[in-house]
Parts: sequence; structure tokens; C-alpha cells
Amino acid sequence: MYLVQQIVFHPSGCTDTATALIDIFPDIRYFIPNAFTPNGDGSNDFFVGKGIVSGIQDFHFRIWNRWGEPVFETEDPFSGWNGRKNNTGQEMPAGVYLVVVTFRDPRGEPYEIKGFATLVR
Repeated sequence: MYLVQQIVFHPSGCTDTATALIDIFPDIRYFIPNAFTPNGDGSNDFFVGKGIVSGIQDFHFRIWNRWGEPVFETEDPFSGWNGRKNNTGQEMPAGVYLVVVTFRDPRGEPYEIKGFATLVR
């Protein structure tokens, strides 16, 4: 929210003032892909979301296998999953994984994005 004021002067000496409250709505966009190939070729090796995330709060990115076991979690919107358990453990098998991303926009409105990550080996 910005308070903007304009003051104008006329050559005859008259002045006038206009004031307006401008509401600049924060633009938040976050998208998750649906598949990735963590094979070390430098292309599509991480499952990570993309978008405009300036000002978001309480970011959580979680991935579970088909048995409900968590395999990856981060609070950094720029970190991604490399296909290993918690990014350091064993390689996870090819398959479909559940993804849930939650966060709040700069005004505190909650967002929840659900999807699937297909790991291709």
C-alpha cells in the first residue's frame, strides 16, 4: 500500500493537491513440474518449482513415496529434490511421488499446491 500525493502549481499562483492510496497487489506464481530425470547429464536433474516468490512466507516443499514415507523436504523455494532419500541417501526407484507445497503470500494468504513427481531413471 502506497500513499501517493501530487501537488500542481499554476502560473497564476493557484495550487491543487491530489492524494490517492495505491494498492499494489503482490504477484505470486509458483509452478511444479510433473517429471524429472536425475541421471547426472545436467538437464532436468532436480525436481524443483519455479515462479515469482518474492515475499512469500512459511514455505514448505514436501515429497512422499507411494507408502507415505517422506523422501524430501525443504523450506527453501529454490532447492530441489535430486532423486535420493533426503538428497543424500539411497537413490529412490523410478515411479510417481506425491508433492505438496504450502506457503503464505506477502499478505498472509495461504496457498497449497498438490501434484505428482514422476521420477524417470
